[in-house]
Amino acid sequence: MPGYKTEDIRNVAFVGHGGTGKTTLADLFLFKAGVTNRAGSVDEGSSAFDRDDDEKDRKSSITSAVGHITHAGKRFNFIDTPGYPDFIGQVAGSLAAVETTAIVISATSGVEVNTRRTFQMAGDTGCGRIIVLNRCDGDNIDFADLVSQIQDVFGMQCIPINVPDQLGPGFSAVLGTLKPEGSGVVDPADYSEPLMDAIVEADEELMEKYMETLELSAEEAAGGITKAIASGTLIPIFCVSSRKDVGVSELLDGIASMCPAPGDVARTSEDGADIAADPSGPVITQIFKNRIDPFVAKMNFVRVFSGTLKKDSPVTSQTGGKPVKITTLNEVQGGDLSAVDTAIPGDIIALVKIEGLHVSDSLGDAKLAPIPFPRPMVGWAVEPKTTADQQKISGALAKVQDEDQTFTVLRQQQTKEMVVYGMSELH
Repeated sequence: MPGYKTEDIRNVAFVGHGGTGKTTLADLFLFKAGVTNRAGSVDEGSSAFDRDDDEKDRKSSITSAVGHITHAGKRFNFIDTPGYPDFIGQVAGSLAAVETTAIVISATSGVEVNTRRTFQMAGDTGCGRIIVLNRCDGDNIDFADLVSQIQDVFGMQCIPINVPDQLGPGFSAVLGTLKPEGSGVVDPADYSEPLMDAIVEADEELMEKYMETLELSAEEAAGGITKAIASGTLIPIFCVSSRKDVGVSELLDGIASMCPAPGDVARTSEDGADIAADPSGPVITQIFKNRIDPFVAKMNFVRVFSGTLKKDSPVTSQTGGKPVKITTLNEVQGGDLSAVDTAIPGDIIALVKIEGLHVSDSLGDAKLAPIPFPRPMVGWAVEPKTTADQQKISGALAKVQDEDQTFTVLRQQQTKEMVVYGMSELH
């Protein structure tokens, strides 16, 4: 068994518009947890997550990538996702594997197109949501106006959990709003009452106590925040600068103490039966991502929801109805794999060299609903230069289709053309 329990796991997906610093934050998490000896850089091509040549050339993510750290006694599994809408399918798969979605917003750009889309997608999955307001060290930021913009777009449940001491190059610390002390670019106390109202709204007992005493202990408030995030009555805003490493420690602490554990978010099977995050329960898992690596071969990324998955043990494919032998289980750190013996509810692991498994397939004793993916809209005809290239092209495109659920290949009966469909011309 791993050296942590299911209740100690925090699964988080970083989503948002392109260029907001999601991958930089993920790399900084690894560095601050002591996993790497320096923070990886997207611009320098040293990120632990943007490993493909295309990603390094474009300096932006094309596929989702998984990492993990230990912080404050909690096991974090986090997924870095692409920010451009062309690769939105990678976001859809990742959201099915987590309890918390971190919507990363650039303080210098505000709410952008893909911010809105990924925020809505996260809400549709039932994930808890937090907002990470990155680049608070940027110029020309009006913090109060920015918070108002976020609340106008996403709702009044979006409330700062901390505020910057200063904005621009002088940004050096964040000040908490739950128990406010000092003054920053705004008075932290301005957000204390709305924050407390959002916390107690999700818990009747807490609300009754708060109405009587007008205060809660730190432990009561922290437990209430978790329930409020899970229920959606609170979407806390964390202020950070990944470039200057300001507010990132507070973000890590917040994820550890406030964000939902696997058992805090309701899960059901396709037929509506409740799924408990119980290591001794029936094995219930789902594939949320496939990747075909030229060195490792095919990898299936699996989220465990119930039971304990063990290496060298058979499980049933709910899609094919046949037993599947799990020969190895692997933790994933960017592009690196490490073998493990077991996986418990909340774990995200990779299976390798198993044929016939597809994204959305359920492995174990119950079937989960298929992961919803956007429909591809743009089609291009593909024509091989020679007849001999026909089979090579078909095989290559089939691999891409297996990896990306928003990429499809069809043969038009009338024109006899092979047509590939994706989300955009870039895709």
